[in-house]
Amino acid sequence: MRVRDIASRGEGVLVAVTHELHSHGTVRIAHIRPASGVEWTTAADNIQAARP
Repeated sequence: MRVRDIASRGEGVLVAVTHELHSHGTVRIAHIRPASGVEWTTAADNIQAARP
């Protein structure tokens, strides 16, 4: 699924959503792979479906 990271304005394919345990609770992390192949992460709440 193609998504857009609203924090960085980057677009790519959603590869996975993982959970990280922090002192204040669990955080959902989205892993995104753009066409360049260099993945980045962002909070899962920061992603939305990309327009075609």
